[in-house]
Amino acid sequence: MRWVNFFHIYQPPEWNNDVVRQVAEESYRPVLRILRKHPEVHITVNITASLTEQLAAMGLEDVLEDLRSLMERGQLELVDSAMYHPILPLLPEEEIRRQIMLQHELHRRVFGKSYQPRGFFPPEMAYSEKLEPLLLELGYEWVLIDEVALGGQLGTVNFDRRYRGPAGLGIVVRNRPVSDYLSFSADINQPDDAWRAVSRDNRGQSALITAMDGENLGHHRHGVDRLWEQLVTRTGVKTMTISEFQKSLHRDEGVAPLASSWSSLPGQVRAGIPFGLWNHPNNQIHKLQWELTYLAINAVETGHDDPGYDAARLLLDQALTSDKYWWASASPWWDTTIVIRESQRLKDSLGPLTTLKPKLRNAAARLMEQIATTVELWEKTGLAKKREQTYLNETGDVRYLGGNRVAV
Repeated sequence: MRWVNFFHIYQPPEWNNDVVRQVAEESYRPVLRILRKHPEVHITVNITASLTEQLAAMGLEDVLEDLRSLMERGQLELVDSAMYHPILPLLPEEEIRRQIMLQHELHRRVFGKSYQPRGFFPPEMAYSEKLEPLLLELGYEWVLIDEVALGGQLGTVNFDRRYRGPAGLGIVVRNRPVSDYLSFSADINQPDDAWRAVSRDNRGQSALITAMDGENLGHHRHGVDRLWEQLVTRTGVKTMTISEFQKSLHRDEGVAPLASSWSSLPGQVRAGIPFGLWNHPNNQIHKLQWELTYLAINAVETGHDDPGYDAARLLLDQALTSDKYWWASASPWWDTTIVIRESQRLKDSLGPLTTLKPKLRNAAARLMEQIATTVELWEKTGLAKKREQTYLNETGDVRYLGGNRVAV
């Protein structure tokens, strides 16, 4: 079996340093040790450049050095993404371009000439057709997305083909059921059982593409790193980077991916709700957050001549991270402190603008007040808890966060 393993690693900007150190110790370093121990294992990785900055600032350069070393010897392929982990299809094109270029430029400085990414990972695999021409313009050969994007359903994609979008961009599709099984369900103490479960997916007999958060290996769920090591080093398994795998294929097939993410439910995709965890039409908090988001973007971008523009621009870049919307979904993720604090960053990005009209500043303040009031109401009335339970009951999802199981 040819097995393509992709890992996305990310921690929110200005996240708790103790948490970042814990993740590095429980996940990043163990996986890197496994790779050094098994030079025959090849993987593809995305690290958001904001996390690269965090690791360097915290003195965790050993993680970055290991990534560079493994990349230089051809064992690890590093791909591009967006600097501060925004949901790209929900942003204006110039903001998308800016986030991508910030990521690329920082990683060229950190990793040097060896950093020549051929592929692209949109945060949360949030993809829509508006990304294809831009990614081609910027020189990327392929993009990694979820199988639900092909037809709005799971279990039908043939992974032994090379797909191309309408404009010619390579489309690499992950096997969601197997990826989620390895992340959240496999018995970490029964590798043979796990392998049999993986092998039962008849689409993975000759080619398997899995993609998951790298933190799932050891941090969110303890022991998955050890299970993964036993699986990828089994006799008969040949691991490949995505670009190596793409090069090995000879049959192209045209596809028109639907807007979706790696968390999109098939019914939501077909109903035209591709990014429900970050922008659901029935979520009042999301509506307010995005109104504030677009207000902040427009206010900052019309302030180029303002003495505080550069400071405001940096604050806005950092404030576009996806986390505030995700934690406001209550599907099942909910945290009042994070939602309010991270939404406040959008309002704060206007602070340095000395020429901003009071009308816009007041509008941002009102929106922030409405967000905080609505969040507190959801918590006080139990609406958030009800949404959490409804989501878990309807999906049957089991997830792990920081070593804790999240389920009904």
